[in-house]
Amino acid sequence: METDELRACKDAADLLENYRSFSPMVGDAITAFKRIGECIEDPTQEKVTEAKDLIDQLTTGIGPYQGYVPSVAVALEKLTKWSESA
Repeated sequence: METDELRACKDAADLLENYRSFSPMVGDAITAFKRIGECIEDPTQEKVTEAKDLIDQLTTGIGPYQGYVPSVAVALEKLTKWSESA
């Protein structure tokens, strides 16, 4: 069953695929969103901690680019809320 958080991860990674050629940072973000999705699907304590760390890194990294990829910023907001309740 797909949750809103899993959908957010998939949608963000899919959108960022269009920008992969712009920077290695975009490839790293795609990898991070996919890994967060894996952690959400099987939320052991270690995986929740890993997901929280990745969410924090992505949130910091997207700062100046939010206006270019607003749907990714919205996905990160959703994931941040998940991480605060996990």
